[in-house]
Amino acid sequence: MPAKFPKSHRTKISAAERQLRSRLTRVINQGGGLIRATLSMREKVCGKPNCKCAQGEKHVALYLVSKQDNKVRQLFVPAPHETRVRAWVKEYQRIQDLVAKISEIYWEKTRKRRD
Repeated sequence: MPAKFPKSHRTKISAAERQLRSRLTRVINQGGGLIRATLSMREKVCGKPNCKCAQGEKHVALYLVSKQDNKVRQLFVPAPHETRVRAWVKEYQRIQDLVAKISEIYWEKTRKRRD
């Protein structure tokens, strides 16, 4: 359940902040997946003498990379899942961008010693 602010608090929220919060709520409520990670394309040579990679056309693979408990974890993303996983990563980044913009508003409020 969303936090309810007293009426006096709502009037102190700027139009810019209200718009950012509204966008954030819409993104979250869309119900799509999101994942905190980055994508990394890797190229490799398998070592088989008759393979295309032996002539320079390397194998390409997509990995999902994230850090958890100060450890990097990586997960191979099969080609059929690439579009969906890319969308999840992009959705998380959209949310991060909106939260960063809201945070900047509060940084400035704190800097200017305002509510």
